[in-house]
Amino acid sequence: MNPAPTRDRKVLFASLALGLVALCWGTSFAVIKDIIETIPPFTLMSLRFGLSTLLLGALFGPRLRRLSARQLGKSLVIGLFLTAAFVALILGIRHTTASNQSFLVGACVIFVPFLAWIVSGQRPGGYAVAGALVATAGIAILTLDRTFTINQGDMLSILCSLAYAGHMVAIERLGKDVDPIASTLVQFAVASLCFIALTGTFESFRFEMTPKLWKAVTYLVVFTTVIAFAIQNLAQRYLSSTRTALILTLETAFGGIFAVLYLHEQLTAKVLLGCLVILAGILTEQTQWRFLRGK
Repeated sequence: MNPAPTRDRKVLFASLALGLVALCWGTSFAVIKDIIETIPPFTLMSLRFGLSTLLLGALFGPRLRRLSARQLGKSLVIGLFLTAAFVALILGIRHTTASNQSFLVGACVIFVPFLAWIVSGQRPGGYAVAGALVATAGIAILTLDRTFTINQGDMLSILCSLAYAGHMVAIERLGKDVDPIASTLVQFAVASLCFIALTGTFESFRFEMTPKLWKAVTYLVVFTTVIAFAIQNLAQRYLSSTRTALILTLETAFGGIFAVLYLHEQLTAKVLLGCLVILAGILTEQTQWRFLRGK
């Protein structure tokens, strides 16, 4: 039996699953922006990753026994990249708009192929680079305006983008021989412990768990953390970090749509054009436009 069709199906399934992850993450910017004034940022992330660790641990905790000391060390390193990304994200969103942060974090798509090149020495293909550039242009169309400047929040969001690109590359390079669910659990635990330490140092654990905050935290934990990162770690067993980043640029398109529905922002031709250009970037990398060439 030819294994190629099976491999192709797994790649397709992983790509579709990452599209769902992008949908979840696209909504998270507006959700966090909506509640960030009611709870300190590190406290929110302590809740998010602490509860995520407990939930994933309750479901798959025994899988940690499968990790060797070397695999555990690899997962710890990946977890540090994840933590760095979310430290920058949660601090940055207090000083910039959700749409600006969505663009800047989504710009990791342009960093990933070149970080992977530095780490692996393998030059990215022309279609991968072209797709990343086109997708980034789409994100820019979707979110930027003529008054865009690099303020504190924007700079932190750029650092988040770099850290998250590093997270994708680290999963690709370090996570190949590691149980992806067990690795995800370790990553959550690392982020949880770091944010608990930051909360104890710079904030307090005092907050009022209102119904609105409870709903937001539940959504962030279940859908945008436990399910989303488990899918990402599983999907990257079949997809390169470059392809992963390209698919996840859809989160910015979904974020624009969700901003209209949730934050009642105006749907404009600019938003629609940006979504179409992002789609063109993803199609460039995923299909190399073979169907137009009859291949």
